[in-house]
Amino acid sequence: MVIETRIADTNAAAGRRATVGAEYHTRGAAAARHGRLTVRGRVIAVVLCTLLAWGCLGMIGARDARSDLGAMQVTTYTVRPGDTLWVYASSITPEGGDVSETVEQLKALNNLPSSALQTGQRIVVPLA
Repeated sequence: MVIETRIADTNAAAGRRATVGAEYHTRGAAAARHGRLTVRGRVIAVVLCTLLAWGCLGMIGARDARSDLGAMQVTTYTVRPGDTLWVYASSITPEGGDVSETVEQLKALNNLPSSALQTGQRIVVPLA
């Protein structure tokens, strides 16, 4: 009888282990169904997020390469009462040229945030 009890206890213990293992595997399958990532899945997600961020930063940091073909001769002009950037640009724009392009060129040349000028302000202008 003693031997049978030990065998029954061993089988009972083995049965418990099998049940615990089954519960563990069931929980693992449930976790997978609920979207929990494995270690390999986490590594892949981190790598993909890093590549995505790197690509976005590359697009943000990209700038057009601009190089002027030659040096531009410039002079300074002191703004008088009633002067506007548009009026001055129209006086130096060649016949048939686009005045708005000249305005943008003057704004870029003087690092102006807008077309507004103040009396007495000195601006750099290209020679005609």
